[in-house]
Amino acid sequence: MVAITEADCTGCDLCIPHCPFEALLPLTENPVERKHKKRPVVVVASQCVGCLSCIGSCPTKALHEILMPPLSTQSPLLLETEDPETATVQRWGKKGLGWA
Repeated sequence: MVAITEADCTGCDLCIPHCPFEALLPLTENPVERKHKKRPVVVVASQCVGCLSCIGSCPTKALHEILMPPLSTQSPLLLETEDPETATVQRWGKKGLGWA
């Protein structure tokens, strides 16, 4: 799986078109305590399959791989977690992100 170090994320959104599963999305609102003006991108865990397509797209190296423990009995993809509120990103069509 992939994780984002929120403090390192500048909100440039360059990683979003690199995810074929739409697992990287910006938060709906910028947290009050955040130093950057743009809202951060988060990983929607229920969508992430761990393909790592996004890792090289981050200019600040905020994206990193989360390794599975060798004695793990259950995949973190199967754990019930609540996804954060994210904004919709138009990927295709007029003014969409298109291909990376």
